[in-house]
Amino acid sequence: MLFVAACFLLVASAGARNDVFVSMANISFRISSEEKNYGVDDVVRLNYRITNISKTALYVPREWEATCPPVPHIFVWFLDSSGNHLSAGYLGDCFRNNQTIQERMTKEAVLLKPGESTAGTLRLDPKVFHLTAGRYRVEASLTGWRPEKFSAEELAELEKMRYPFITGEVPASLTVILTGELPDHPIDHRL
Repeated sequence: MLFVAACFLLVASAGARNDVFVSMANISFRISSEEKNYGVDDVVRLNYRITNISKTALYVPREWEATCPPVPHIFVWFLDSSGNHLSAGYLGDCFRNNQTIQERMTKEAVLLKPGESTAGTLRLDPKVFHLTAGRYRVEASLTGWRPEKFSAEELAELEKMRYPFITGEVPASLTVILTGELPDHPIDHRL
């Protein structure tokens, strides 16, 4: 009888922990730019919007993890006409602090009720990506939280936050044209 009760408690706690995370199918992730054409020396302003399309409140990530070192939840790169992914690295200054998982999530997560959105702007400097004039696909990826990166104690703390957190990854993309001095090789305009 004791064995059955222990198994029931184990299954119940595992089931509750599964409710801590929900898939990206519960949100919409979109990117847009203010212009379609930018000069090679201009900063591309990329707007993003994350919308809760589910029937329950849930947590979505802000742009960066509140960890040391910080890791982006929204990663962006350019795709050139040859299919090359052109990405810039990221640097993060940090100092280790002993924040609780709830303190971390107050900096890193946004609670959205059904139908609510959060939005922001990313600034992409073509010089950092070593881009020349031409047509580029801007690709972005929103990554949620990975359950395996949390300890059992942290998962228990997340569960106390009452609403689920997004897990998985969802892409978005658009095309921009960089104007300026053209390179010596031909540009494929089919992107």
